[in-house]
Amino acid sequence: MGSLAFNACFAQEKSDSVKRRSATQWMLSKGVDLFGASPKDTVMNERSTDAFKSCENKIIRNIEVEFIGFEWSIYDSSKHVNRLASKAGNALHSNTKEKTIRNNLFVKKNTRLNPYLLADNERFLRDVDFILDARLVVIPIPGSDSVDVAVITRDVFSLGAKFKGSADAPQVSIYDLNLAGQGQRLEFSGLFDATRNPEFGYSAFYRKRSLFGTFTNVAVGYTQLNSGRTFGEENEYAYTLNIFRPLVSAYARMAGGLEVSNNWSVNVYNEPDSTFLDYNYKIFDAWVGYNFGIKKSFPDRRRYFLALRYLDGTFVDTPDQEKYEDVRDYNSMKGVLGEFTFYRKNYFKTRYVYGFGRTEDVLYGVSAAITAGYLRELAIDRPYAAFKYNSGRASKKGNFYVFNFQVGGYLKGEEFQDVLLNSTVSYYTRALNLNRYKLRGAISGGYSQLFNRTTDDYLTIRKSEVRGFSADTLKGTQRFSAHVSATLFSPWSLLGFRFAPFAGLDWAAMECINCTESTINVFGLNAGIKTRNENLTFGTMELRFIYIPDDGTGSNEFKIEFKQNLQVKNSGTFADKPKPVYD
Repeated sequence: MGSLAFNACFAQEKSDSVKRRSATQWMLSKGVDLFGASPKDTVMNERSTDAFKSCENKIIRNIEVEFIGFEWSIYDSSKHVNRLASKAGNALHSNTKEKTIRNNLFVKKNTRLNPYLLADNERFLRDVDFILDARLVVIPIPGSDSVDVAVITRDVFSLGAKFKGSADAPQVSIYDLNLAGQGQRLEFSGLFDATRNPEFGYSAFYRKRSLFGTFTNVAVGYTQLNSGRTFGEENEYAYTLNIFRPLVSAYARMAGGLEVSNNWSVNVYNEPDSTFLDYNYKIFDAWVGYNFGIKKSFPDRRRYFLALRYLDGTFVDTPDQEKYEDVRDYNSMKGVLGEFTFYRKNYFKTRYVYGFGRTEDVLYGVSAAITAGYLRELAIDRPYAAFKYNSGRASKKGNFYVFNFQVGGYLKGEEFQDVLLNSTVSYYTRALNLNRYKLRGAISGGYSQLFNRTTDDYLTIRKSEVRGFSADTLKGTQRFSAHVSATLFSPWSLLGFRFAPFAGLDWAAMECINCTESTINVFGLNAGIKTRNENLTFGTMELRFIYIPDDGTGSNEFKIEFKQNLQVKNSGTFADKPKPVYD
């Protein structure tokens, strides 16, 4: 594809004697060129810093913010969107306020330009859910060692709706991702179901991004629809509070989070007392992390991240049924975990991985972490330790791969218990040009092993291993999986929706402890079409046809699945809170 980066410092500087348009207008025009790409262009990866390298160490004089409206297409900068549609979008949409964008900037005036920091900030803006795409454009000031920076963003249409359930029990959600253009999300969901008591249930959710420019996101919610963090199988009501500050950049110093919730089951479907699980639990989960090495020279991205987490999931009331006394999901769990992470990561910019033409960020580099702590589960106190490794590589030709390895377990006396090993590798081919179409393939594989199971759940074959497969009764201690898929991105659109047919093959094999055969193999064939309108808030919609020749019991299965609001990104993060290794 055309270059995703515009090297402003190599641009022809305009003479002082020539009256020019304002810097922001000039930068805006370059930003428009960068958002769009000709469908005939080759798709390649570009390092996220390429746009800024030649301006390194220049002084940032001004930072200006500009917005691109719905009248511009992100697929082709020479093409304008239908005038009526763009006018309607601009009329109904609340444009993001300049202050909101500035609250999401960690690039500062009167500092030396760090190309890696600018690249981090550009990628961070693209990850904001109410922004479709973002560019930071740098322009030199003639006769000086200074530059101006323009932050150019393109919004998505912030109003949206989601539909779930069935004709007999519809659930509708309406939301605004960017209420009043101030980075606020407000969402209300309602469910009407004649089999419920009460027949109507609802949930409400509010979130504010980067409160006071601190990059701290605050969210509160109430639900009667089992839509909080749930452990049990019953419908749950919940109050929730979440405060989260991600590690926004390799140059950020702090990260952390707090989650507090009260969750309780409610017998809305009038189950008999003998089968209804009556429980109530509270969650308190807090963590903080410190990033070492941020004062290194600009190109040196080696960092050390030290994080500490305290988690407490206390069951105030547990189910009365005796068979759930030793079930992990219905018992209190608390503990302390610490994690030390080394990482060296950067990003490539590309297109046509999950999106339909918008810029996507691919993380590459390495990270290695050691986790240690003390956890209490099922009234058993045990020290815990884990090792995690992640590696990603990308080439300028457009292909990339990701490798993950994790192993963690407990020590009880002199015995290791519940040791879980997980490893996955994924490879994405470059996006091939087939006339105006783009074809990208993906191959992945995984291996999991559970050693000396004591309290952990057994391994199962999940839908992520074989799409459409569901057999929770099959349990094992060893699992292999593999996937092959191809997606064809079409240049055609209908009312702004673009389409991508796909096909794939899934396979999983598990060493089963409760099957007639010691090892079962499950294959799945799937094909379908997905669609997305990049200008709208709701995510990718997918219609998938699935055929499983043998579900492990000698029967075959055919399913049709439709999923709405799939949110898929590949950008990843530098470091996160300490976690045990889970299947």
